[in-house]
Amino acid sequence: MTAQPAKPKTFATAALTMAALGVVFGDIGTSPLYTLTSCFAFSGASPSNLNDALGIASLLVWALILVVCVKYLGCIMRVDHDGEGGILALLALGTPQNSRRHPVATGLLTTIVVIGAAMLLGDGSITPAISVISAIEGIKPLAPTASSFIVPLSVGILIAMFAIQRFGTGYIGRIFGPIMFVWFASIAIAGGISLSHEWVVLNALNPMYGIHFIQNHGLSGFWGLGGVVLAITGVEALYADLSHFGRKPIFFAWYGTVCPALMLCYLGETAAVIRNHAALSAPYYALTPGAWLVPSILLATIATIIASQALISGAFTLVEQAIALGLAPRIRVLHTSAEQRGQVYIPAVNTLLGVGCIALVIAFRESDRLAAAFGLAVSCTMLATSIAWFAVVTRRKMWPRSLAIIALAGFVCIDGAFVIAGLPKFSDGGWVPFLVSAVLTLLSLTWVWGRRSLAAALREGDTPLADVLTTIASLPAVSTPPIVMLAADPERVPLYGIHPWVTERVNATALVILHVEPVPVPRIPYQERVSVEHMGPRVTIVRARIGYMEPPRIRPILCACHALDLDLTQPDIVFTYTQPVLEAHGRQSVTTKILTSIFSLMLRNARRLSDDLEIPAQQRVGLGIAVKL
Repeated sequence: MTAQPAKPKTFATAALTMAALGVVFGDIGTSPLYTLTSCFAFSGASPSNLNDALGIASLLVWALILVVCVKYLGCIMRVDHDGEGGILALLALGTPQNSRRHPVATGLLTTIVVIGAAMLLGDGSITPAISVISAIEGIKPLAPTASSFIVPLSVGILIAMFAIQRFGTGYIGRIFGPIMFVWFASIAIAGGISLSHEWVVLNALNPMYGIHFIQNHGLSGFWGLGGVVLAITGVEALYADLSHFGRKPIFFAWYGTVCPALMLCYLGETAAVIRNHAALSAPYYALTPGAWLVPSILLATIATIIASQALISGAFTLVEQAIALGLAPRIRVLHTSAEQRGQVYIPAVNTLLGVGCIALVIAFRESDRLAAAFGLAVSCTMLATSIAWFAVVTRRKMWPRSLAIIALAGFVCIDGAFVIAGLPKFSDGGWVPFLVSAVLTLLSLTWVWGRRSLAAALREGDTPLADVLTTIASLPAVSTPPIVMLAADPERVPLYGIHPWVTERVNATALVILHVEPVPVPRIPYQERVSVEHMGPRVTIVRARIGYMEPPRIRPILCACHALDLDLTQPDIVFTYTQPVLEAHGRQSVTTKILTSIFSLMLRNARRLSDDLEIPAQQRVGLGIAVKL
């Protein structure tokens, strides 16, 4: 009897594991299509040299073991922030959170993490483009005359891909998951068959072959790591997608399907190259010759299209976390699942990513021209993640400092090697994600600086609630409709004492302070949605709780208040909020003036809480206040 309730949970985990295959592992799972060729190209190794082939295969195998299995699944993914993963979740854990207005502290760690997150988003702008166009280029062997259709077809597929994002990663995963399972099964079988003809390739499991390869080839061998990193470019998105499916499904999918399939495929590709050196131009397709070639190309095309999903969903997660941490302006975020809190869809991000990817396809037109840009930015993100992880385990998890330093040294050596080895890519296209990440970093750090400066200026106009109560304690109750003030802090009254409109009305009528708080549950029961606290005849505090699957709307809040004998539904009730107007300070430096202009533009375009609440326009009063930064 007691074991029966576990069945639905087991079924749910299995379903999430299958869905994770279609969303989380697409990028890292399709890397065998191009990684081995890139490794030989970057290192200048010869496919006719057995030790070179075994050395590269060894580097690929041990990159998967050390980076994915040991670093991410073994260490980093065991650290999450209430189920949220990604580099920004580490920032939330690793910095003090002493203020509702300032969720994270500024400093070197915040700057490093912001740069790392921006690098991941910069790499995310390339991943869908290169995945789709490389997939469509698979038609060249079948129909060489169709080359002129590659770009239009790629653009059409990208439009369709970004159009379905609104249905949520859970829905997409249910569609893509079984397809990717077939993909991993096919590369495992094809790799295993090829490996069975060249058992000598199993020597690549010895890491000394990889070490000797770098030693023997010197600097050119080291540059080969710029190709090896392509085998693990999806690992950071894997961590960012943690909240979409949870840790267990990702662990089960990796060790049960993805890892063994990738190992067999890379070893099988190496065996195919050893048998036929010409296979290096397309090592994966060398595993499926003859009648199996056409189905293999079709399956690879579908799989590489799906591969972009990992970074798209990861980008949604990163932006949502950035908004929550005060690192980005407030924009519209939609939650698409009542079971998994982290499954989100952000229309603005989806549109920008889609437009950017289409522009890259039109501009570069060939996957080879985009391939050089791939991997460098995400290597920088991996390095930043290692630093943030160290801050978390030493400050919050209380790891022994000596053990944490040893782990960090190992991670930094590996990540740093990939970053340095990828530097030659910069001039060949790697500048694209760096440019995107530089812009995003500037905007984020400017937003953090501006919000803190603005909050400090506005706080001078906020009055502690206790002081207001003391001032109006002796005033009698009134029957006129109250004014409702939207407040980030329910213990303070915005602008009281410096704004004439506020001072006059608080002294003449009743005041309701409304604080809207998002909570980490799908939906709030009606009876628990609102709490009302009467602080006297003139002041009432209303705390409203909104579940993450519920759109923040004023109407349900007012209905819940009415049930608690607080009527705020009258059409002549006014809802007020602070509306700062930035003014240039006469003594600003040129740099500060530029940052102020950027922040002012971002502030004007940020989504306001009053817009999300859908307060009727005739009941809104934005209280303007001049602020000099």
